Amino acid sequence: MKTNTAHKRHAHDVDISRLEMMRTYLSSLMDEANQKKMMECSFDVLEPIYNGATRMSPKSIFINNGSAEDINYIRQKALEIGEEFELAQDGHTCHFDGPNDQGRDTANTKYLANADTEISSLQKKEELQVGVVEARTIITDIMKTKEMIISFISRGPIGSPVSDPTLQVTDSYYVIHSEFMLYRMMDPTTFSKEVADKGYMFKNYHSAGRLTESMVSADLQDRRIYMDVEHFRSYSSNNQYAGNSIAPKKINHRFANMNNIRNYFGERLDEHMFIAGFEMEDEIVYFGGAYPSGCGKTGTSMTGTHLVGDDLAKIFIDTKSGEVRAVNPERGMFGIIEGVNEEDDPETLKVLKGGGHEVIFSNLLVSDGKPYWNGMGETLPEKGINYLGDWSTQAGTPASHKNARFTITLDALENYDPATEDPAGVKLSGLLFGGRDYTTMPTIVMAHDWMSTVVHGAIIRSATTATEIGADGSEKRSPFANEAFFPGPLAHYINHYKAFGENPAIDEDNLPSGFQVNYWLHKSGRGTLAPGEPDGLIGEKRDTKVWMRIMALMHTGQVESIWTPIGRIPKYQDLKKLFSEIIDKDYDKSTYTKQFSLYVDNLIERIDMSTMEFSKEKGMPDAFFLVLDTWRRDLVALKVTVGSIVTPDQMIEYVMTNQPR
Repeated sequence: MKTNTAHKRHAHDVDISRLEMMRTYLSSLMDEANQKKMMECSFDVLEPIYNGATRMSPKSIFINNGSAEDINYIRQKALEIGEEFELAQDGHTCHFDGPNDQGRDTANTKYLANADTEISSLQKKEELQVGVVEARTIITDIMKTKEMIISFISRGPIGSPVSDPTLQVTDSYYVIHSEFMLYRMMDPTTFSKEVADKGYMFKNYHSAGRLTESMVSADLQDRRIYMDVEHFRSYSSNNQYAGNSIAPKKINHRFANMNNIRNYFGERLDEHMFIAGFEMEDEIVYFGGAYPSGCGKTGTSMTGTHLVGDDLAKIFIDTKSGEVRAVNPERGMFGIIEGVNEEDDPETLKVLKGGGHEVIFSNLLVSDGKPYWNGMGETLPEKGINYLGDWSTQAGTPASHKNARFTITLDALENYDPATEDPAGVKLSGLLFGGRDYTTMPTIVMAHDWMSTVVHGAIIRSATTATEIGADGSEKRSPFANEAFFPGPLAHYINHYKAFGENPAIDEDNLPSGFQVNYWLHKSGRGTLAPGEPDGLIGEKRDTKVWMRIMALMHTGQVESIWTPIGRIPKYQDLKKLFSEIIDKDYDKSTYTKQFSLYVDNLIERIDMSTMEFSKEKGMPDAFFLVLDTWRRDLVALKVTVGSIVTPDQMIEYVMTNQPR
């Protein structure tokens, strides 16, 4: 007993000695005001700051406690050094990333893990120590001419049981300015308490690296986005694009997924989903919607009457009510700006062009202090500057990058839901899964049961988009529209999803409905094009408002639907009525038939492809393949009876003919 006490006392003394050593070193890089803020940090919070500083060798350190004074300092420094520049509208600024730093760098994005830690077969893995040594070598002394900025972030409403305490270390004022708009900032004392209560934190080290005269990262050959999943620690170097540099977004989304499977199996989901509510007669129906980046997720979220979030969702079970609830880890929007116009996105455009709210634009055209982008519905000026430099209509290049962005706070939008800041979240009634599927799935399919929901989410395939460097539009797997953002094996994730829906803590009446959605059907995927007819979407962007409303009605049982082997689809008369009421559009039967017919051969091919792909994953549940097998058998029987293309009317007749008498 005496030995144990002595050991504890010795360890305690060492901690105190090291704490004082860390404070002494860090104080040498701070003024008095920042020293006072540093003293509020607990040992556990101070240690990763000290580790980063001794490695990256900053010229000075600024601790951001989230106060108005500190945020104003960040804004002014971003302008002073040229990371941002002011636009004509008060509070609006612009940032340019380098020409080759315009999307997520998938080639240099890797998980660092122990040899025995399994990683998704769709991702890149580096042995932990090898990756850490490489990352640390690159960032050694990388801040020796710069100021290191420390921020304390809550990924979720402060006080929520599922919010993640997140430490950001960076030399980019633009990154911190963006994070202030996107997340909730905390002071060191509150953050230290959160870390102690939660028992973990996400730690992120970022540097834009050496900058050119144009203030863009110069050493892209050393661009790395490495994620240590053993210690929830990231290293991001020599980049500025927010998808690589703003760690609380997709980098820490990955950590949250790993944390759930390790510690909250079947209890929490961290998803690449919007959260939006749709006001019905006597309730607000909230949906979570998972679409890969660049596939319309933000635009779809804006069709809701109550917007909680446009990109990420932390989903959990309220054991008292038996409800599935969700919070948004963010409080802002980092949206793709191409195609945002008055007809399709009036609410968003009002914020982007109006005053009274901060906006950070990136990688678009600026002329006379005004931002312009492709698809905005206005004539572009003859001359201006963009991320490539001087631009003119004769340049032969687009005015804005396809992945040009805007950053705003959600409360600037008219459909903002104050429940966004409620630590208890909102009740989820439906989960939507979709992607850029040009040929196969009908526009809306409602899953038969929870396991079918899991399968619908897992078998998404989607064309690549401009959000990834080197994207060529080819189709790839995109399970749950989240494949780029969960590190563990696919089978672990599938089992986790299955266990969540089967958790006895969920009241049976509160289990969300599942939908696979497909707004991207092309004319060529639904029959032969007429000679000279250009290919394109069946339908248009504004139709999304109708799709969301019909799914809310299907979930609440206020409309009848049509049974098919892969799920239920809506009826024409209900859609025709909604198209007229919601967007004043005449929805013809031929369009409905193209969008909701079953192209059986395409569906069977998708099922066979999915069966083959998932059969290679160790530990997949039998129930997953049972769903796929059942779909396939029923589709084969349907084809024999009806044909390779089955219209909704034929499906109704088939069901009536074959139902028990």
